[in-house]
Amino acid sequence: MNADLIFIHGMWSRQQVWQDWISSLRSQGFNCLSLDLPGHAPEDSDEALAGMPLQRYVDAVVKLARTCQRPVLIGHSLGGLLAQLAAQHVEVSALVLINSAVPGQIFPLRPVMLPGLLRPFAQWGLWRKSFRLTPWEANYLVFNQVPASQRPALYEQLIAESGRVAYAVGYGPLNTAGSNRVDLNRLHCPILALAGGRDRIIPPGVSRKMAQLYGARMDYREFPRHAHWLLGEAGWQDHVQQVSNWLRLQLAPLA
Repeated sequence: MNADLIFIHGMWSRQQVWQDWISSLRSQGFNCLSLDLPGHAPEDSDEALAGMPLQRYVDAVVKLARTCQRPVLIGHSLGGLLAQLAAQHVEVSALVLINSAVPGQIFPLRPVMLPGLLRPFAQWGLWRKSFRLTPWEANYLVFNQVPASQRPALYEQLIAESGRVAYAVGYGPLNTAGSNRVDLNRLHCPILALAGGRDRIIPPGVSRKMAQLYGARMDYREFPRHAHWLLGEAGWQDHVQQVSNWLRLQLAPLA
C-alpha cells in the first residue's frame, strides 16, 4: 500500500494501545508506524508531563508525518484532535478519527462526563500539574463497555496526563489561546470518523457536532452499542476492517 499509516494515542496512554489494530492492518499490507507523545515514553516520569502544552504533541506528530510517504493520520480520542491539528501543517492523504476529541470550535463538556472528571478538574493549579485517573474514573469514562474482568489489565496500561492539555482541550472555545482550534480551510483530505453511542468522555452528541462542522467532508459512523474503547471492545475487528476498506477506497488512485 502506497501510504504510511501513523497511529496517535490518546490521553493517559502510550502507543501500545494500538498493537492489535497495527497487527491486523499490517497483515493486510499496510505500512504502520506509531509514536509515544512527548512525556509518554516508558522512561518518562509523571513530572515530565507537568505543564506540557498541546502544541508539543502536535509538533511531534507533524515531525513524524514529514518523514513519511503519503501519511495517513489515525488518532484515538485526543489523538484524533492531534491528527486534525497536525493536518493543518503537513499534507496528509487521509484522516481516521476514532472516538475523537473535537476541535476548539465545539464546547465538549457534557453532564455525563462529570462523574469521571469532576475530581481532577476541581484540583487547583491542574494546568501546572500532571494527573492520573482513578480505577473508578477510568472504568466510568473509558472502559464502561469493556467486560469487568478485562478492565484491571487495561487500567494498568494507563499513565499520567498533562493537566494543561486537559484544560486546553476540555474547555473548547473557552481556550482563548486557540491551541485546540482547527482551521477547516487548511484540511483538504478525506476524513473518516468512528464514534461510540455509549461513550461518556466523548459523548455522541459531541461527536455529531464535529460531523456537522465538517459536513460532507467527513464520513461519520456511529456505533450505538459501543463506547470509548473502540480499540478493544467486543467487535473491534469489525471497526478495523471498516477502516481498512475505507482506506483502500481513498488510497486506490495512489496505488
